[in-house]
Amino acid sequence: MNNPLNAEFAGEFSRLSVDLLNQSVVKINHCLGQLTENQVWWRPQPSMNSIGNLLIHLAGNLRQWGVVPFTLADDSRDRESEFSPESRREVVELIQELESLVVAAKDQWQYLSESQLSKTINIQGFDVSRMQTIIHASSHFVGHTHQIIQLTRLQLASDYKFHWTPNDSRGELPI
Repeated sequence: MNNPLNAEFAGEFSRLSVDLLNQSVVKINHCLGQLTENQVWWRPQPSMNSIGNLLIHLAGNLRQWGVVPFTLADDSRDRESEFSPESRREVVELIQELESLVVAAKDQWQYLSESQLSKTINIQGFDVSRMQTIIHASSHFVGHTHQIIQLTRLQLASDYKFHWTPNDSRGELPI
C-alpha cells in the first residue's frame, strides 16, 4: 500500500527542486538584462569561463542530469565543447534553450512517485537514483547561477542592480 506521506514528500521535493531552477532563471535573466553581448562572453582570464559558456554548460548538464534520466532520450552531450570560446552563440538563443530545458525538467519531475524517484540510472559512469539526479541538477544549476551573478558584478561593479534586497517585499525565498 502506498504511504500518503511518501507521495506528499515526493511531490514537495519535486516542487522545491523546480522552484530552484525557476528562481535561478529569473536571476540569470536579471543579470543578462544588465549586460551587453560582449560582456556575456567576457572571461576574467583565458582559463576561466564566460557567462555564455556557463549558460551552454548549464543547458548540457540539465539535459543530461535533469531530463534524459526521465525520458530515456539519447544522451549526446559533448561536455568539453561547452567551455570552448568557439562555442559562442546568440545570448537570446542560449536563454531560450535553458528556459525550454527548465520546462522539460519540470514536466518530468512534477509527478514522480517515491518508487520512480528511487529508480537507478547510469549517468557519466555513476549509478544514481533519479532523486540524486534531481539534487545534482538543481544544486549544480544554482551554483553556476551564483557564478553568473558574480561575473556580472565583476564587470558592472557599482552599476550592478541587485535583484532582491532584504528591504524588498517578500515572495519566494531567494536563492
